[in-house]
Amino acid sequence: MPRLRKEEGTHELIDFYFATGNEHKLEEAKAALSPHKINVIKLDGAEKLEIQHTNLEEIARAALSLIVTKTGDKLVFVEDSGLFVHELNGFPGPYSSFVFETIGTEGILKLMKDAKNRKAEFRSSVSLGTKGMILGTFSSVTEGMLTAEAKGENGFGFDPIFVPMWTNKTFGQMQLKEKTVYSHRAKALLKTALWYLDASKNKTLQENAIHVTSQSQAKERNVAARKASKKSSC
Repeated sequence: MPRLRKEEGTHELIDFYFATGNEHKLEEAKAALSPHKINVIKLDGAEKLEIQHTNLEEIARAALSLIVTKTGDKLVFVEDSGLFVHELNGFPGPYSSFVFETIGTEGILKLMKDAKNRKAEFRSSVSLGTKGMILGTFSSVTEGMLTAEAKGENGFGFDPIFVPMWTNKTFGQMQLKEKTVYSHRAKALLKTALWYLDASKNKTLQENAIHVTSQSQAKERNVAARKASKKSSC
């Protein structure tokens, strides 16, 4: 397992490497995991491949399987998330990144112009692995409502149009520390961290691990996942 290291001669830190090109996600991960003595480092040089699938956990596992075969003993994780709008039957869901790049927040607001049901939820799935193994995948949900207009300049993606339960602010109106309290991503990362710390202590990290011994095996797994997704959506 990855080595612990000392910071300022007192605290033992665990390094988690995040395979992402999204700097906003990187900062959120650092904020969520630092209280648990986990240091988040951006994993350089790793291409995150996203398969077309309706299940975020499968997308996260598939992406990680192509990475952990070539990162040695580093603890690596990937995260996939999406906005699921009830009135739109879960759209944009796992296609949120593409939809945001295509029509943006204004496009979603136009689709919801006359909608009475403005309930929505952000979902996040985090997959953690090392040395050719997927150790576990953890998910969380934050329920809330869509606003009628974008509010706030913080965050990214659909943050300015989503108000989580128990608050009257959009994610776009929150500073990072406040967003971490409500964030679907922060909650999924917390599940991941607590599981890792407990499993590491009890020496059960590999108990339910999925072994991916090669790039070809990872690609075969991803092809199977895509086929299963197509069958489930028929």
